[in-house]
Amino acid sequence: MPHQPARGKTVTTGPEAAAQNEADLKALAKGGRTNVFGFVLRLAARIPFLFIAGRLYGPEVLGRFAYAILVVEFVAQLATLGLRRGLAEALSKQDRPDTHVVGDALLVASFASAIGAAVLIALPQLMFPNSPLNGMDRFLPLTIFAIVWTDIALAALAYRFDVASTVRARAIVEPWTISIAAGLLVFYSTRDGLILSYVASIVAAMLAAIWPLVKSYGLPQAWRPRPSELYALARRNLPLA
Repeated sequence: MPHQPARGKTVTTGPEAAAQNEADLKALAKGGRTNVFGFVLRLAARIPFLFIAGRLYGPEVLGRFAYAILVVEFVAQLATLGLRRGLAEALSKQDRPDTHVVGDALLVASFASAIGAAVLIALPQLMFPNSPLNGMDRFLPLTIFAIVWTDIALAALAYRFDVASTVRARAIVEPWTISIAAGLLVFYSTRDGLILSYVASIVAAMLAAIWPLVKSYGLPQAWRPRPSELYALARRNLPLA
């Protein structure tokens, strides 16, 4: 599988360094423009969902859904351990293969996700303080894993100036999946349709992020987790969370 050398690990000087810096600046500028376009696109793509949720499910169901998702996504942001920002530093400074660094990041964030999900599963009233549990509501925190893996995968791709994957996953796949699913699932259940559509959108976004990650970085070869480095990685990046 293709493997692009990580930037920041090879020092060049003279004309080669100047050309590399210019190429990097152009890539960053292009990525910035793509990111702004993705933000506008994501905002527009949310409008159908808000219309469907408000009109077909009602404000009470929408409010219950919004509060639960707010709590879940807050815990997911903590579970990333700041690696959305800190992964680039880890990739640029370590002399290990990039796939090993990304694997370490995914593993340590998975541990944090497991803790966060366990707390919310044990205390579901944190998500649903004013309403009884319905169906599979208690297991909604399992989406934390998908949210965290998506964030880390997209951060790794952004390190290689691939912002288009972020736009595709966050501004196209995720919002349109939740809108379409919410429109279809209203015929199945007005009680559970919004949460099920949210789960579908999160899983779809994760797949849209993991696939280009594997294409860009490849699969890790001879990777062995290093517990001491995993702990140091989490401790170093936790303040960024």
